[in-house]
Amino acid sequence: MIFFGKRAFVSTVSLAIVVSVSGWFVIKSAEEQVLKGAIPPNFVVNTAENLRYIKTTDKGSIAYIADAKTAKRYQNEDAIMSDVKIRVFNTQDPSQKPWDISSNHAKVTNNNNNVQMYGHVVMQRAGDGINTPPIKIASELVNYDNNKDFINTDKLVTITEPGTDNITTGVGLTGHPNQGDYQLLSNVRSYYVGNEK
Repeated sequence: MIFFGKRAFVSTVSLAIVVSVSGWFVIKSAEEQVLKGAIPPNFVVNTAENLRYIKTTDKGSIAYIADAKTAKRYQNEDAIMSDVKIRVFNTQDPSQKPWDISSNHAKVTNNNNNVQMYGHVVMQRAGDGINTPPIKIASELVNYDNNKDFINTDKLVTITEPGTDNITTGVGLTGHPNQGDYQLLSNVRSYYVGNEK
């Protein structure tokens, strides 16, 4: 019983040689791009699911812990993540409560120090008593610089105090989360219910 005729066998061998040589050229071309540094910056280097990344300071304390459902790391060291949850610690004053931040997506740049979070961004911190009540900040986009402890956005921002009816809205925000100071930039509206005694 013959499975291949002579013509089919020669065609199969010829196809295998063409595929092998083509594959060799692709690999050699990729090697040359790597050696010349010609890989485009948006080339995906790594992908991950259910990722956890822990950023530490030079002194070894935890600056933040980031969790993401999916992540892609690019040749230029940037990363794009989805379903993101980040816990940011106050490295200057460890007694302060950490910030819990979540968003649909995040882009991480500058050696993991700058994060642009977008798509239902929520920043929350538990209270430490009367002088520092709990706070919740929501927007569609927030930029965060970890080195400078600085956030900003030009989008609509809603600030609430969980457990109360207190609410403040405005367009645009700048601030330093670990210091607890924020400035809404325009169209500020507040509704505040005084403390009941």
